[in-house]
Amino acid sequence: MVIERGQIFWCGLDPVQGHDQGATRPVVIVSSDSYNASRSPLTAIVPLTRATAKNPIHLSFPAEQTGLDAVSTALVDHARFIDRGRLRGAAIGKLQPSAMDLLNRNLSRVFGLPT
Repeated sequence: MVIERGQIFWCGLDPVQGHDQGATRPVVIVSSDSYNASRSPLTAIVPLTRATAKNPIHLSFPAEQTGLDAVSTALVDHARFIDRGRLRGAAIGKLQPSAMDLLNRNLSRVFGLPT
């Protein structure tokens, strides 16, 4: 399966431990396209939810910025690598460039990377 940074897929996140996000939910791919094209069986994701943002690092995106049918909140502090086998089917959306810029900014904040 070819996946690209910014694409949104359904993903099975169970089993979980502690405060991990679980269930089958949309996730946005955040690993680089060069990494995604490698032989690694993993990809980096940020889970999405319909719940309102509860943390200043979370980002709310209108449907027009995701291609989904409702407002989505990116749970940036729940970013993680998953096995690609957890992704379900084809992409269901893609973040617009302006939304990806905001996500990049908040990922940099969470991981302490230069912006």
